[in-house]
Amino acid sequence: MSAASPIWPAQLDHLRLESDDPKALADFYARALGFEVHGFGEDFLLQAPGRRQIIGKGERGGRTYHAYRLQNERQLAEVRAYVQAQGLATEPSPAKAFRDDAVAVRDPDGWVSVFGLPKPGLPSPKAANAIPARAYAARLQHVVVATPNLAPMIEFYEKGLGFVASDYVLLDEDDQSTKRVAFWRTDPEHHCFAAFQASHSKPDHHAYETSGWMDFRDWGDHLANLEIPVVWGPGRHGPGNNLFFMFEDPNGDRIELSAELELLPREMGPRTWPHTERTVNLWGAGWIRQ
Repeated sequence: MSAASPIWPAQLDHLRLESDDPKALADFYARALGFEVHGFGEDFLLQAPGRRQIIGKGERGGRTYHAYRLQNERQLAEVRAYVQAQGLATEPSPAKAFRDDAVAVRDPDGWVSVFGLPKPGLPSPKAANAIPARAYAARLQHVVVATPNLAPMIEFYEKGLGFVASDYVLLDEDDQSTKRVAFWRTDPEHHCFAAFQASHSKPDHHAYETSGWMDFRDWGDHLANLEIPVVWGPGRHGPGNNLFFMFEDPNGDRIELSAELELLPREMGPRTWPHTERTVNLWGAGWIRQ
């Protein structure tokens, strides 16, 4: 990240997930992740301690935008000035849970990132003991996409927005032109956003950070009671060094539960990893994107 970029610190606040049946998808997230569901115009606002999502009508498995929460009005004004100084075109914000003055930009694959402040008066989730799953730690933490255009994506996020590169995965660690994965951070957590080289642009997964290994037991038992199977893991990623397991929503989108995500100082430069199964899962079978 350029030292001039004001995006640090920003945290992933919510995504807008699209579905041809948004009510059914909202009901799944309520059951699986303990969200409380509220009508929100034509959409649904889902909230629980540490996590928020918007679900609405659209392409099955689509994501309308990724919304990052800033700290205050001064940072918002500085972010707007910075991205415009980089020559990036801003758009009207589509994030209805953010104030109307949020900054929205579109990356080379068409993904919209929104930087802003939450609207006042959003519904407050009930006490954490109201629904068992709501009592489990799972803070919305990062989002990942697949892309056929990794080099332009790296240019956009690092130079255009000023995200910090944490790790790259390369086919040949001696050749920087062979990058296949990039992980970026906007605060000390290893990544809030990542992109994997693949045959076409598509969502990859989004993740919730838990408080530790014992949370995996509780979440695993909860999902088992709902007959929602784990599709990958448990394991430990190389980049980020975090524990993980994944399951799928009705759209086929993968949801990751994570723990022990690595913390890195802002000034630390990116590391490199080989493009192998062991990089994506130090414990066993990997998920190599196609």
